Amino acid sequence: MSVSNSQLANEYEEIKRRFSASPYIRITATSGNPPDSYEITYQVKGISQVTAGRAVIVDSHRVSIVLPFGYPHFPPNCKPLTAIFHPDFDPDAVCVGDFWNSSRSLPELIVHIGRLISYQTYSREDVFNREALDWAMAHGDLLPLDQADFSVQTPEPQQEVVLADTLQGLIPAELLPATGDAQMPPAIAPQAGEGREKIKERRGKAAASAGKITGRKNRKPLMVAVCVILLLAAVACALLVLEMRNYTGAVQKWAEVASLVSQNRFAEADTQVKDVQSLLDKIRFVKKGEKQALLQEVRKLADSQEFKEGLQGKILVNGRYLTIRQQQDIKAVSELLAKAQSLADAGKWQNAGETYSLAAEKTAGLGELAPLPLDKVEERAQKSRLQGQMEEGNLLRSQQKWEQAQGNYQAAMKILAGMQKDEQWEATRREIQTLITEMAFSSAVEHGNQFFADKQWSQATDSYENALKMIDDQGGEAAREAKKIEGQRDVARFNFFYEAGLKDFSDSKWDAAIANLERSEGLLAAANAAGGVREISRTTIKRKILSAMLNRGEAAVAAYLAEEKYSQAVKVLQASINAIDHKQLGVEKEFAAARKSAAERISRYQYLGDIQQKIAYLLSRYETIFKDFFPSTARSKLTDPQITFVRQEGNLLIFKMQCLEENRRQKFTLEMNYQYDSKSGQWSPILHADAAASATK
Repeated sequence: MSVSNSQLANEYEEIKRRFSASPYIRITATSGNPPDSYEITYQVKGISQVTAGRAVIVDSHRVSIVLPFGYPHFPPNCKPLTAIFHPDFDPDAVCVGDFWNSSRSLPELIVHIGRLISYQTYSREDVFNREALDWAMAHGDLLPLDQADFSVQTPEPQQEVVLADTLQGLIPAELLPATGDAQMPPAIAPQAGEGREKIKERRGKAAASAGKITGRKNRKPLMVAVCVILLLAAVACALLVLEMRNYTGAVQKWAEVASLVSQNRFAEADTQVKDVQSLLDKIRFVKKGEKQALLQEVRKLADSQEFKEGLQGKILVNGRYLTIRQQQDIKAVSELLAKAQSLADAGKWQNAGETYSLAAEKTAGLGELAPLPLDKVEERAQKSRLQGQMEEGNLLRSQQKWEQAQGNYQAAMKILAGMQKDEQWEATRREIQTLITEMAFSSAVEHGNQFFADKQWSQATDSYENALKMIDDQGGEAAREAKKIEGQRDVARFNFFYEAGLKDFSDSKWDAAIANLERSEGLLAAANAAGGVREISRTTIKRKILSAMLNRGEAAVAAYLAEEKYSQAVKVLQASINAIDHKQLGVEKEFAAARKSAAERISRYQYLGDIQQKIAYLLSRYETIFKDFFPSTARSKLTDPQITFVRQEGNLLIFKMQCLEENRRQKFTLEMNYQYDSKSGQWSPILHADAAASATK
């Protein structure tokens, strides 16, 4: 609770009493009636700053003291107006927290600040200016800077002020005689602007007047008494006039208070209330009953909840006190809710959802003041957004824009997942999931058809497969749709392998061609059942496969012949003949010729293979054969054998054998003919005149 005007006035009087004659402190009231703000000038030694370790000593300092709301429970706000270098001072505040409590008085605080400035005291902990504390601790021998005595300075009593002192408690200060003996502080009294010379001059005149009165009092006591009575009468009349004027002013201001309150101008009304209280506090003799009645009305208003709430910027709305901002927010939320409902009624669900979301943002800051609970607003926002996504999805679905519609249904499902579950929640979820699956199915079929039209068989097959995965095992329309899609898939799959096989065939990739063509042959029946490839027969595919097999075989035969691997070549040719027979295409001219050629080459390559085997046999046994035929070579070293097929005579296969004999550092070439009787299966040398061995060095 704030301090009353009477208490402020009492402190004001105490300040005047204590410091009016002080040579160290001069006080100026800066605002308020009675004052709640002062400027204090201290005429004591203090430090304005420290430069390079040297203190700058000054003799005059100014400090502002402002009494805050909640005074005296909260300490006054003290701020230096001149530079003061001290541990408890900073440019914006004076540390008085440890000193102040509600039992302290403002005069005591004024003295405390003077003692701080002169370093008669200073804090050692939690200081505002650490540098100043360090300086003070280092220069303790120089402190305090000033031994000024701030105790009350009481002026010596004068004879002529006895009357004024007597009337002091009854007559307001503004009605007392303006003599120089009142000793009011120069900064507070009406003569605050006068210089010290005028003050001294006035005091001199007062002293002279005092001398005159003293000299006469024994001679004219009656005259003095008469003067006093006349003075009292004049003062009483003036007091009555002033109090009536104060009462009239209080009544007028009270009437203005009612008007201000009705307009919710509580800050201005509060100022008027304080003025009314101040005027009523000055009334002591007249209209006492009316004064008390008016004071009760003023206090009743000041203590009322409406007035207190109004001072905080709140007014009563529907049984609640609200700030202007709260009223504006409530109005804004109400307007948004109405707008959102209007949009929803018009079927503009997306806009309604966005508007409800804006209302929810503002509702969150209102709490219990909100016109609709936050969870309800959010629920409406979610339902509107859900409905908006569903309607947009349905529109796109009707336009066969499957992927876009699926996106809307998926967004609706996401919104539903964040909503509170009720009896309709699961049914709604199933409905949306069915639509999502339907859109995905339709999109997959549409993509498959587009790929099919573009002859992108692999992509078409994959799209149809994805669509088929989404169809449950059920009859009716779904089953018929599935059968149609399966047919399209089979045609696409056949075309993929058939065209791949043809491509591999043209690139001479025989293995790949055979594999792909055989896959297409296996898919032909299903593709034909779907009516997609009636122009391609199984025989056509068989011919292509057989051609690939024969071409692959010819390539292998050529490779084996290059390495004289006749037996492997024979196996390949035999496989080609078997393939022609298996495919039952040997009657066709092309393949009949191929079969005949293969058979002929098999016979030839078998003969060459047999010769090759015989030569290998002779090479493996050449030493034994030569040494049996030439006994003289029994101890010789035989090397470099060479076997050559010479000719065939009937059943005899004749071979020429040759090797190198090394004996006693001489080398001889040995030659002989050897024959194989295919009928008897026996080997034997050829004995005739030309069979003698020839030796060569």
